[in-house]
Amino acid sequence: MHSKNDLKRGLTIPEKSEKLAELFGVLTGDGYINFYSSKNDYIIEIAGHSIEDSEYFEYLSDLFFSLFNLKPKKYVRKNQNTAYLRLRSKGIFHFLEDCGFVRGKKEQIGIPSWIKKNNPYMARFIRGLVDTDGSLVLKKRYKTKPYYPVINIVSKSKPLITTTSSWLKTQNLAGWSGCEIKKDKRNEVITQNYRLEINGKKNLKKWLKLIGFSNKKHLTKIKKNGT
Repeated sequence: MHSKNDLKRGLTIPEKSEKLAELFGVLTGDGYINFYSSKNDYIIEIAGHSIEDSEYFEYLSDLFFSLFNLKPKKYVRKNQNTAYLRLRSKGIFHFLEDCGFVRGKKEQIGIPSWIKKNNPYMARFIRGLVDTDGSLVLKKRYKTKPYYPVINIVSKSKPLITTTSSWLKTQNLAGWSGCEIKKDKRNEVITQNYRLEINGKKNLKKWLKLIGFSNKKHLTKIKKNGT
């Protein structure tokens, strides 16, 4: 399913691996793939913060290259804090689909079985998910300075949060998960999301050992606050 342009650029198709599982987590978190028939355009794209994720985008560019021998292009929206990594490739698009990633909207996206069946793959998938669409927050609680770490993952997808939470429990990294329903006072629109929280310093230490972060902004926050 390669295009002539893929072959010309030297596209390679990888085996399933921890790196590929991490990329799936990244795409699940803040990326997408789609085919636009009007332009015969196959798009793989990841969004992020133009400043905070600048170094992380370099990591992701290298990750793509190590997997596919191609590097995505970076685009920055003027007067905004949004940046994108975008790669056009028929071969990569169909490969990701064949491996279980869904094109277009991801509202009830799950985790492919080849990742769920393999603990190291799950760990890397979750790393990619949190690096892009998760957050690490330090709360004050009862002190004057923020010190209490909370890792958050919020998604519209119940299967994604449920599966992630269940797997973390099997690794003795238990968190809170549940459904959040909010009503926008401005337009009366009701939204339903699912949240997973991993709380406390002990759990953070387990997280760093089991899963870790590839996005250095999280590690910088930990180091800066002495967590």
